[in-house]
Amino acid sequence: MVATAWLLPAQDATQPPKVLLIVREDIKEGKGGAHEQSESRFMRAAAAAKFPANILGVNSITGTAQAWFLEAYDSIESIEKSRAAMRNPELGGLDALDGEFRSGSRSWIATYRPDLSFHGQQLMQTLPKMRYFNVITMRARPDHEQDFAELGKMAVAAFERSMDGQPMATYQIVSGAPNGTYIFLEPCASLRTLDAAPERSRNMFQAMGDAGAKQFTKMAGETIAQTETLLFAIDPKMSYVSPQIIAGDPAFWAPKHEEPAEPSKDAKSAGKRSK
Repeated sequence: MVATAWLLPAQDATQPPKVLLIVREDIKEGKGGAHEQSESRFMRAAAAAKFPANILGVNSITGTAQAWFLEAYDSIESIEKSRAAMRNPELGGLDALDGEFRSGSRSWIATYRPDLSFHGQQLMQTLPKMRYFNVITMRARPDHEQDFAELGKMAVAAFERSMDGQPMATYQIVSGAPNGTYIFLEPCASLRTLDAAPERSRNMFQAMGDAGAKQFTKMAGETIAQTETLLFAIDPKMSYVSPQIIAGDPAFWAPKHEEPAEPSKDAKSAGKRSK
């Protein structure tokens, strides 16, 4: 699940969430549509139950068949409220039903790194019109996290000097993945943004100057152990976002849909949602 001013009123709607609980679900082949319907039921039930965290759901376009859900929080402690809410019999039953369409799942807790992010406020302002997320996952080599932070600050400064317009929210995973793992979230209104990526990269290096670009490239090779880039499409049916987000583009965030069949009583009484 993914979230921001996908945010609840208590959160600062001008900045990305301080904490994300990110849940990755691996979807069985041919079960994407059924999984979307199942998650849509869950999100409507979550809204009715006043689930204490808003959720942004996205489906992978590249890589393996995955659905990610990002829950937004003010602190790691506040995640406890959502885990308690999952004891709701209806939510637990719907999650058990959803298990039919998954081959596995994994969860991470990640904290926002404003020092390694770029124009986080702009990200929040434009989110209602966004349709995709380019997600870059990087892992620093052991004992190189300080070097990784320095690299990130160099890149942010260069983006600023080149007057780059692409916002990016950076999160450091603090539980659920190897130490030194970071996730960069780049929202996109259209896939045209990816066509401009090579030019943005060239502009960044030009802004660094020859000496700075050489230093950056050398440090990156010594510091970064692994990089993976995945493209996701935002799915409003699998999201539970704030009224402010919906008001930004109601035709997208609150689409009319046919009601899927209700789960059986046996499914409703099944075990709690465990992600």
